[in-house]
Amino acid sequence: MCVSTAGFSQNKLNSNLKSNKMNNHQNVLSVDYGQLKEGKNSLYFMSQGYKLAGDLYLPKDFNSNKKYPTVIYTRVGTQVKEQTGATYGNKLAAKGYAFFVFDPKNFGDSEGEVRNYESIHNMVPNTTDAISFLRTLTFVDREKFYGLGACAGAPYICNVAIGDTRIKAVATLVGNFDAAASLFGAYPKEMLDKMLQTAAEAKQKYYETGEYEMAPIFGGMPLPPPDTASKAMKDAYGYYFLRAGQDKCPNYTTNYPTIGLPVDPSRVFMNQAKFFTTPFLVIAGSEAFTHDMDREVYEMAAGKKEWMDIEGASHMDLYDNDKYLDPAMDKVDDFFKKY
Repeated sequence: MCVSTAGFSQNKLNSNLKSNKMNNHQNVLSVDYGQLKEGKNSLYFMSQGYKLAGDLYLPKDFNSNKKYPTVIYTRVGTQVKEQTGATYGNKLAAKGYAFFVFDPKNFGDSEGEVRNYESIHNMVPNTTDAISFLRTLTFVDREKFYGLGACAGAPYICNVAIGDTRIKAVATLVGNFDAAASLFGAYPKEMLDKMLQTAAEAKQKYYETGEYEMAPIFGGMPLPPPDTASKAMKDAYGYYFLRAGQDKCPNYTTNYPTIGLPVDPSRVFMNQAKFFTTPFLVIAGSEAFTHDMDREVYEMAAGKKEWMDIEGASHMDLYDNDKYLDPAMDKVDDFFKKY
């Protein structure tokens, strides 16, 4: 039953509210402020009954008695916190922010099964709980609390912020806002049909036996990619195998569980964007495969918004290429300071 609140005063509404406390409420893990230091700090928080791991990057001369503008970052899909999160965290901490990146359920140092299973249905509640956790820290400025997301992290943070006013402004970099389009537009039908069939069989096996298998997220493509491969695939190989692969980030793997797909088709923000009123900065790479969807989301967004096109930058250039990333982070800093 839907009940309208039209004609009710706020006082009457408040008088009808009841305070309930869940018997199994979320545990708040304690933080030893005396151990916190500038740079990276490892912290843990609870979400969905699981202990999740995060890295909190703090500014130079950090003092827990002061208040700091704070950024919650939702990382690129399938990544662990030591990849783009470390790069962005160091850059924004140097600008005076407290910056938090976490391994969602099933990834990296966080608890949970199925390992490396990427899903918006984990990321949204995990991010919401990460925000709640951060706001328990005395040095977090609740009035200067911002969201940042890259690639798949862009629709993640926007899906959270659209209904969470604790986030005062959002910035995204090379946002992959339409996972369905990325999935169904990226593969030949024969290959896609095979992937869908494999996933369907894997889900059935997992239900019946509890067992699941892992498969290369890059499919059966030769590595390094052949000359005929797309620029996006070549760029992905350069990042995930040469610059930020498992040799440098041991918690990361290029495999994913076959019960899912390399792309979660429910990770979409295109339809919601027209309702998005949170102040919004969209940063796109002029050569990125995500450029057009970034522009479309920007045009649809309903609130205060700013656009930045990084000329010459591909999608992965805005993961760790200082030539393109530094001006993007400068823009993020300038934007957040307005709110």
